[in-house]
Amino acid sequence: MVSSSFSRPAALAAAGVALVIGHRLAAEEAPIELPKYTVTTERELPPPEQWYYARIEGFEVLSSAAESTTRKLIGDFQNFAYALDLVWPGIRPNKNASAKLIICGQAKKFEVFQPGNLRGTERVTSFHLRSREQAAIVLDQQTKYLTLVNAEDTAAAPGGDAQTSAAETTAQVFAPDAFQQLYREYIRFLLSARNVPPPPWLAEGLSQLLMNLHISATEISVGQVEDPNAQAPERSGLVDGVAPAAPSQDRDFNAALGKSRLMPMDELFATAADSNAARLSRGLWAKQCYAFVHWGLYGDFGKHQKEFITFLLRLDREPLSEEMFKACFKQDYREMLQALRSHIDATRFKFAGVRADQGQKIPWPPAPTVREATQAEVGRLTGEVLTLAGHPDDARTTMITAYRRGERDPALLAALGLAEANGGDSAKARKFLEAAAAVKVVRPRAYVELARLRLADVRAKPEGANGKLSSKQTASVLEPLFTARSQPPALPEVYELIAETWAASASSPGPAQLAVLDEGVRLYPRNAGLVYADATLQVKAGQFAAAEPLIRLGLRVTTDADLRAKFELLKAGRPAPPPAPAKS
Repeated sequence: MVSSSFSRPAALAAAGVALVIGHRLAAEEAPIELPKYTVTTERELPPPEQWYYARIEGFEVLSSAAESTTRKLIGDFQNFAYALDLVWPGIRPNKNASAKLIICGQAKKFEVFQPGNLRGTERVTSFHLRSREQAAIVLDQQTKYLTLVNAEDTAAAPGGDAQTSAAETTAQVFAPDAFQQLYREYIRFLLSARNVPPPPWLAEGLSQLLMNLHISATEISVGQVEDPNAQAPERSGLVDGVAPAAPSQDRDFNAALGKSRLMPMDELFATAADSNAARLSRGLWAKQCYAFVHWGLYGDFGKHQKEFITFLLRLDREPLSEEMFKACFKQDYREMLQALRSHIDATRFKFAGVRADQGQKIPWPPAPTVREATQAEVGRLTGEVLTLAGHPDDARTTMITAYRRGERDPALLAALGLAEANGGDSAKARKFLEAAAAVKVVRPRAYVELARLRLADVRAKPEGANGKLSSKQTASVLEPLFTARSQPPALPEVYELIAETWAASASSPGPAQLAVLDEGVRLYPRNAGLVYADATLQVKAGQFAAAEPLIRLGLRVTTDADLRAKFELLKAGRPAPPPAPAKS
């Protein structure tokens, strides 16, 4: 058993702040013929690359690092994620979502996955990528040392200026800690999944705070900080004759900022997420964000929690200003810097966490199974992450290479179908997607794209009355959409295409089908187009009482003038609702 043996602060919650289709399709009478790729050059396929594969909760892992290194890294990461769930259970918004973790342990592998705005950025050793359906973390495990020469990379000495001249700047060599970088990126990754991601300073402060969880066999705690006078971890070896410094991400804010001049608070709050300062986990900005968040949640034995929560809640409703800040904390930016300096120099704090019952240990997850990856897994996972990074041509080449090796894994076929659809080859896409759907692949986006292609085909040759779709044609499009609806993650396009299909059909949806669209509106209430489609179909089916709140919602959330006019017409054209029964 694991019990809450510490007081868990209220700030934890605030900070994180089968329907039947009318006609089923008959089974294919003949097997689906998959596409063939014509090789136009004499070049042979490159030799297969060795990667390792593992699956842990929330992630498929692909690693080009050594097997032992991979096992150690993802085993510790799995335990860290489990510990984080125990002490801060609200930070992971969707525990059913699955993402990719790519660990790059060979030269040049990491930069291949970098999006265009990060390529060539030496200070980056991890990043995450996200689309509506897919997400990934990419970690550089191969880089052992970073040489940083920009003045903004280091904290200025007391009384000095953080913006020192290039002549005064000396190169510093740092040893990135792959474990700490992965923990930090994971927290930033989780925070980015929220409907309204936190501001950069808060995301960084929480990342720094939580990546430094104190974990043992019997206890997990958050909010503890190290003794700033303790000896920093030693690093052996020289790089270009310079002894590498201890990685600052291994030091808490009170040790990292003990001899630093702090940034003005307005600069701290204004720093953008894609700035150089925000990318550097050991820099002045990151550590000061850590100090401020720690002060708000745990400083002075939790004295500031209430006002810190108030500040975060007000940030959700109004823009940041010094006046608003002062109203929350009863001190302005200059006074807050003084409070932070006191917190850094003499850190008084409480911490929170969980502890196993006496004589028990925390039930850690079983060690992950690491095996050599198949070429289908290599092609699919690297291809999907390359797509996320904005390199569709490289992604397609990678997946086709695996396909040409003879790989026919359904997940690879689905990924190839989506790649061909994005590239404009609908014929190839349809074949891949039909083959993947026939064996019930788990990939909702594949079913959505298959339904889109089927809808385009049946619209070209409608078989129903008045140029509309017949019941059989309607069912052929809805079938993959209902499969997509049953698989995570939920996608708004599922409901949009369901509505579009019913609008093109000669038949009207019944109450059960309309309830599916209502479900979509509940999931995506600000999707004005979906709200309008649902309201229109409700009116078409004579469900005027159900249409009424949809029209009101649409008029409230739409920002498009043309769509607003359509809602007004729908409102004016429907019959008046019946009078309410008289009260007795």
